[in-house]
Amino acid sequence: MTKKIMITLTAALMLIGGPLTGCGADESSLTAEDYILDSETCETSRGIALGSTPDEFFNAYGDCDCFISVDGGDYQTLSKGEIPSGSLVKTLIPVFFVDGEPIDPAAFCKEYDIEESGMIDYLTSADFLNTHTAEYRYLTFTWENGAVADIQSAYMNYNEDGAN
Repeated sequence: MTKKIMITLTAALMLIGGPLTGCGADESSLTAEDYILDSETCETSRGIALGSTPDEFFNAYGDCDCFISVDGGDYQTLSKGEIPSGSLVKTLIPVFFVDGEPIDPAAFCKEYDIEESGMIDYLTSADFLNTHTAEYRYLTFTWENGAVADIQSAYMNYNEDGAN
């Protein structure tokens, strides 16, 4: 699957899910720097690395919006206590940035008077990108046997490679 398709599908999932509260607050408190993953140590800027425990993860990211997939199922919101430790679990922490600031999709759509289903098309339109920067970032954590087994970070700058 190409990077653009993967990011678009993940972004659509984020919009369909509405405001996310599975990991904590109603909106992400992450900055663009929080999505940087050290390629040598495979550690996030919040100190989560391979082998990190759920407690360590929730101490670092408990205030962020996230999706959780259990055994390859659909992403959903689950509280810390609902996540089965013996299963293959993926945690996704996505966010859109406009002009360098994280946005809440519902608030953005209200401000620009667009339907949430049309947000990606709006963000990637030439008209919007002529006056704004738009980025999409996410972290994905794969869990096995109750510990972080893999971490990935992805980024798409719509001004450079995602415009319609």
